[in-house]
Amino acid sequence: MTSKRFKEENELDKVIVVWTANTERFCEETDGIHDTEENLLRAISAGHLEVSPSQVFAVASLLEGCSYINGSPQNTLVPGIVELAKRLGLFIAGDDFKSGQTKIKSVLMDFLVSAGIKPEAIVSYNHLGNNDGKNLSSKRQFRSKEISKI
Repeated sequence: MTSKRFKEENELDKVIVVWTANTERFCEETDGIHDTEENLLRAISAGHLEVSPSQVFAVASLLEGCSYINGSPQNTLVPGIVELAKRLGLFIAGDDFKSGQTKIKSVLMDFLVSAGIKPEAIVSYNHLGNNDGKNLSSKRQFRSKEISKI
């Protein structure tokens, strides 16, 4: 089902697409690929390797008339996507919801420090079994996450 059909069938004014996938590998933002809407669309059509899945998804969402919010840590909103969103009058935002361990650890650290406890280190273990740890073992995917934490 297309988003246009979904919108019509459910009598919605707007559809906003929210991307919450695992961290992707870092894509080098490259002139001739990401710099303009035209170049990005051409690169997507050619299956260029430096166009990430989230960038393809963002472009598809915008072309369907949907605003796009990126909740994962990667460089999705490149100049070509910004140009496309502006031309279509659609909203784009986000580079990381920081809703996982980072948020929990930040809140926990603030609590402990305010209680007079000064932890020397915090170590995490992903016991829920999703693929974050495996996914981030790739240097290029970890780079996306690393950049979002700065």
